[in-house]
Amino acid sequence: MRRTFALVLAVFLLAGCASTAPRQDGMRIDDCGRTETFPQPPRRVVSLNQHATEILLALGLGDRLVGTAYPDDHAPPPSVAAAYAEVPKLADEYPSFERILEAEPDLVVGGYASAFDDSAGRGRKRLEDNGIRTLLLSESCSRAPFGMDALFADVAMFGRVLGLEDGAAELIADMRRRVAAVERRLAGVPPVDVFVYDSGEQTAFTLGGHGLGDDALRRAGARNVFADVPKNFADVSWEQVAARAPQAVVLVDYLGAPVGAKRDYLRGHPLVSGAPGVRDGRFSTIPLVELVEGIRFPDAVERLARDLHGA
Repeated sequence: MRRTFALVLAVFLLAGCASTAPRQDGMRIDDCGRTETFPQPPRRVVSLNQHATEILLALGLGDRLVGTAYPDDHAPPPSVAAAYAEVPKLADEYPSFERILEAEPDLVVGGYASAFDDSAGRGRKRLEDNGIRTLLLSESCSRAPFGMDALFADVAMFGRVLGLEDGAAELIADMRRRVAAVERRLAGVPPVDVFVYDSGEQTAFTLGGHGLGDDALRRAGARNVFADVPKNFADVSWEQVAARAPQAVVLVDYLGAPVGAKRDYLRGHPLVSGAPGVRDGRFSTIPLVELVEGIRFPDAVERLARDLHGA
């Protein structure tokens, strides 16, 4: 356990957009352009996106998590499902500032930058001016490709802030072990060119090369045909999709966007219906929460490796 935690701490210091430093008045966290100081571990936490909520529960936050919002699907992983069901849901999407205050949090965690939308009255400064500290998952503010080690850095940071270092070390060790097992099975296997289809008809909203999802594809023996786009997700033209001739298509699944309709749309599209992956019916379906920063990163790698290579 000591070696595991030392490794986690080293990763934390070297990767990600968040960093911590001890202070006499508490732990200082530099996170996505803001600095927060924690005199003691937060006692009442609100999480505003499902993937952030799952991280906190996997660390063992328990009943200190007093509110969540904006679920992306109905099925959290079995490891956190029971605990997730006990957390009060503040809103189906983002709650109002007033609803957040009703939960009396001393920390609000956002999974996406949109969680702290100034125009909606939920800006980080406004929350902080009301005595509520805020943290944002680093993938949402990273200006460079965000990979597995940066995820581990965030998990380690949350472990330190919340006083759950052992839970963080165990979680990171388990995720690392599962991903390494897939990579061993796929050693020497040629990658498959993949187009990730999130949504869109006038243009295609797809996975770019800067998000954690791109790293999941690579470790699962896939090559994202839009890895050269320097964003987490981005709009591209259908002409570009057709020209890159993906061998397989990954359909992104989340509430309100049925994957069956997406598959049918691609099959009937005048430009991409002839792409090898669409023509041959080589589709994989993956929940959105597996393609963004969270505890489901190994699930994404395992799922994609199985669907694309049978491994």
